[in-house]
Amino acid sequence: MTNFRFKIMEQGDLKRVLEIESISHSHPWTEKNFLDCIKVPYWNYVFLEESYESPIIGHCIVMPGVEELHLLNITIDPRYRRNKIASQALIALEKIGLEKGYARILLEVRKSNSLAIAMYEKLAYRLIGARKDYYPMDDNHQKLREDAMVMEKIIR
Repeated sequence: MTNFRFKIMEQGDLKRVLEIESISHSHPWTEKNFLDCIKVPYWNYVFLEESYESPIIGHCIVMPGVEELHLLNITIDPRYRRNKIASQALIALEKIGLEKGYARILLEVRKSNSLAIAMYEKLAYRLIGARKDYYPMDDNHQKLREDAMVMEKIIR
């Protein structure tokens, strides 16, 4: 298990955040996506490894609503995956959400991302629906799309 801490994402963090995005996703978020999230009152965090001089090892974006939180992005540097960073981060976000009076957390995950789905299920997230053709896919330049599985966790 890797020890890390949260830090509020700042514009100066984006170079490293974008590196992690580009090596992690076939369709990574753009700098503009992150800048837009920083400008609004979303919960924008980077994860810093404790044992080094604060290298960014992951990030997440959470959109607060009236009674729910919506996890928009959680990405861990591939070199740090399988160290329970995402699980620990989600547990911390759930605790903060509960303290702030939120009732549930929603998220979308690619239907094919069985490792992430298993992690969410282990943390008591449950499948509540699907969004057809939600995610773009790369397949010989065809415009194929993949369904998203919508999951939720009731936190109060």
